[in-house]
Amino acid sequence: MNRYQVLWIDDDAEKQDGFLDDAYLNRLDINYYKTSKLGMEELMSKIEQYDAVILDAMVFNESEDEKASLTGLFNSIKKINSLSERKKIPYFIFSGYIDHDEYASARQMLAEETIFIKSKDNQALFKAIKDAADKQIDTQIRHKYHRVFDVCTEKYIGENASRDLMSLFLNLDNFNTDNQFNTLRKIIEDIFIACNKFQLLPNEFITPSLAINESSKFLSGKNYKGELFTEKGYKHLEETHIPEQISTMFWNILSVTQDGSHRSKIDSHVKSLNTSYLFLSILHQLLDIIIWFKIHIDSNPKTENWSKIDNSIKESNSNIKKGEVINLNAYKGFAFLKPDDGSDNIFIPPHIITGDTLKETDVITGEIEEYIDNRTGELKIRVKRTI
Repeated sequence: MNRYQVLWIDDDAEKQDGFLDDAYLNRLDINYYKTSKLGMEELMSKIEQYDAVILDAMVFNESEDEKASLTGLFNSIKKINSLSERKKIPYFIFSGYIDHDEYASARQMLAEETIFIKSKDNQALFKAIKDAADKQIDTQIRHKYHRVFDVCTEKYIGENASRDLMSLFLNLDNFNTDNQFNTLRKIIEDIFIACNKFQLLPNEFITPSLAINESSKFLSGKNYKGELFTEKGYKHLEETHIPEQISTMFWNILSVTQDGSHRSKIDSHVKSLNTSYLFLSILHQLLDIIIWFKIHIDSNPKTENWSKIDNSIKESNSNIKKGEVINLNAYKGFAFLKPDDGSDNIFIPPHIITGDTLKETDVITGEIEEYIDNRTGELKIRVKRTI
């Protein structure tokens, strides 16, 4: 069943457990603040995550030390209206005693507002909130993709992912390769950071900066030949390798959204066709990854399931070279390894570029082999595999 996120400003909220329990049973998840100041700060920072606001008529404005009054209410209404360009969020006045005779003047000041009376109108308030929220486009999106947005919380991949994902859905008709593709990549980064949080990815992949390609390969565990990747001195042990289909989806998304020469070809492709179908296909693959991530985390996977490799021993061998990927040919798929030791550049075949999702400027360690060039008969060297 669909649930609704509601912000409540009330100076006595913590004393109203019965109302909070009743609201929860009516599928309203309420987050409350005792002052208008704090409540509106919350709304300004997270308005996209809320479906409605409940306002007490007589409430603290800036401090709990002051007397509750209409000032806090009017300031809250003013702030809500000022945020209407971001989102026109419905609000409802909910008071325990404004219907008493001594508050007649206050009722006159609120003549244009609908007021719900505590205890008497609780169910009417719950229905009004849900009816109004159901007309909001973002609420409709959140309910349609509730399994995805359930993962975009601090418990899993973070609330930034929720805001970014909602932005993508709200702007499907205003497709822009720079903004949307970059936003997709940012959500992938949120997932990798969450993998580190759950001890599924070593710290070296996240700090001092996120190594996005290396993280993808490490989590996949193996290349298309079934050989274990060695990334940043680590090998991911098989028990927690991500499923092959999820690994493929990661590769598909990163191959489209990454910056660099390949990305420029993607942008040209999208502009020449003038469609958003590629973006939509990548977006839907991302949704599958997000849902998978929650299932994976909830299964309590084994943590720190990796082994540390002593790269100093490997790189002492003459057939091991570490260096930078350069001169990537986007059409033919090959590139060259520029070794750190200053020796000649080494050919990287297309199947390694594809299988390891390599891009320009990646730093890799490769095993080098000799081979005979079929066209010239010359003895040459190439990268046999990355390690």
